[in-house]
Amino acid sequence: MKTMYIKIFIILMFATGLLQWSIFDIKWEYFVTIQAIHIIGSVVVSIFLIIPFVNKHTYKYLVIERINSKSGWLLGFTLLLSTISGFYLFLVGNRGGDILGIYSFNIHLYGSFFLIFFFLYHVKKQNTSPNMPVIIFASILSTLYPTVSYSDVGKLTLMKLENNVSKYHNEEWTNSVKCKTCHSDIFDQWADSNHKNLVASNPYYMVMEGIAAEVEGEEFRKWCMGCHNPSALTTGLEKTGHAMEGNFLANELFEKGAKTLVDELKTYGNSRLEEGVSCVACHRITEAKSKGNGSYTLDLTNRKKYVFEDSKSNLTQWLSEKFINSKPNVHKKSYSNPLYKKSSYCASCHDETSPTTGTKIVSTFKEWEKSSFNNPNDPKEHKTCIDCHMTYLKEGEFSPLKGRSTDGGKIKKDIKVHYFSGSNHFLSGLKSKEHENQILQLLRTSAELDVEIKNDQVHVGVKNVGAGHHLPTGVADFRELWLEITVKDRDSNIVFESGKLKDDGNLGEDARPFMKVFGDKDGKPVGLLFWKYEKLLSDTRIPAGKRRVESYNIQESEKLKYPLTAVVKLNFRIYPQWVTDAVKKMYPQLPDPPVVELEKIIKKFPKK
Repeated sequence: MKTMYIKIFIILMFATGLLQWSIFDIKWEYFVTIQAIHIIGSVVVSIFLIIPFVNKHTYKYLVIERINSKSGWLLGFTLLLSTISGFYLFLVGNRGGDILGIYSFNIHLYGSFFLIFFFLYHVKKQNTSPNMPVIIFASILSTLYPTVSYSDVGKLTLMKLENNVSKYHNEEWTNSVKCKTCHSDIFDQWADSNHKNLVASNPYYMVMEGIAAEVEGEEFRKWCMGCHNPSALTTGLEKTGHAMEGNFLANELFEKGAKTLVDELKTYGNSRLEEGVSCVACHRITEAKSKGNGSYTLDLTNRKKYVFEDSKSNLTQWLSEKFINSKPNVHKKSYSNPLYKKSSYCASCHDETSPTTGTKIVSTFKEWEKSSFNNPNDPKEHKTCIDCHMTYLKEGEFSPLKGRSTDGGKIKKDIKVHYFSGSNHFLSGLKSKEHENQILQLLRTSAELDVEIKNDQVHVGVKNVGAGHHLPTGVADFRELWLEITVKDRDSNIVFESGKLKDDGNLGEDARPFMKVFGDKDGKPVGLLFWKYEKLLSDTRIPAGKRRVESYNIQESEKLKYPLTAVVKLNFRIYPQWVTDAVKKMYPQLPDPPVVELEKIIKKFPKK
């Protein structure tokens, strides 16, 4: 009777262990139950049933009856390996980088197939089918060729992890607040930047990830998460989560200084996963390629850590910081890389290709690569991404900031600031006016205007003088850059105007925006579903160093009362009103992005 129970328990443990394998993709609510049955059942059955039985069985047949069975030896050895590796996984675990954990996982997984094979072979005389060993071996071979599907992460993001690590543990994503102790200024800059606030505190992203999942399936989220949420993706999370305050959703939209993240470290230590682009997410990239879609390699497990670096005790954490400070070169080397000064580093996420159509959605790096800014033979002319986007601005001029990147460290002439100034002044500005100011200063270095009235036409020239890529770039179908023109006669009567907003906040049909318009395979605008882009309907953006002229017809000269006064503005809005309206259905507390005046020119024209 006991032998029968052991057979049942071994097969049950094999089945519950096998079902936890990722290729079966068991729903989470079932997975946790199966996992509990497997772990608790294996421990209890091993200690109280299998180990005592094996001891008696071995003593009986080997010592008393002196039967030397090869299959029995193989079964016993395999059982021993499976038991030891199982207890190691239970007590220590496999976090993805621990070599013993990796070995234990593989021994336990593949050893279980051999265990079943030898077990069935050993007891084959007890009504076990002689074909069972063949079936078991066939199942082993089948696992070497897992089914390839479109939803494979490699199809949706080009991210790689070191040494074929498949997944990280939460705590390997060290909370960025730990960096604040020694890099307080850099942390404060990052905390309110758009790089930090790429997920839960960015309502536009949260809505778009949800729409992408609804339209293309849940797996499609991984395309978004590869750049916006690498920590979640690499720890096995299937979607971007919302920060919580107790049992309520946290509102991080107006939160300053990453308060939620700071509080979570105090409450949960390093066990609560930090989502978004953290310090570690950028500073443990070991390789980056200009292929977009997260074409970078992460390495979290090979970084050298000091004693107590992962400790949860305040005292030992303090000691760890002292150990780092006493000899910081190893720490510095772990989080710096010459790659970080190259534009290809940024290209890994700031170029973007649709995984459904294969078309280029964003080509910021490629635009820079073809521009005059990419001129390594002339250091005075050559400007990389960080030269513009991580250099401090003062009164509209690049003014390298003198200071310390490490508290108490040496003074540097040019601290690379972590405001990550780009175009999204709006969301950063809700948290920090300093961030908004830095971004607006950068935006206002981008273009120059000129205007002429000639032959009953207004001719407006816009030249891209400051951006090392197209103007605008990035998600150029969601960026609004346009001309607002008003021409008045000598009596201040308006004789021509264009580019005014309609009552609903959207651009009027007469506006001349500088933007991309994406179309689907049938040539219809894709709207929010930008990844469905197959045909480019229009592209009126301005390449680096180029000038575009827009011409408008006005009244015949004989009917005009000269002199005429032309007021021309180059306006910018980070999101169109129709996009914001869609997001506000889920986030009603979100204010409308303002229209920003980047350039303005006023010029009088006497009659010629």
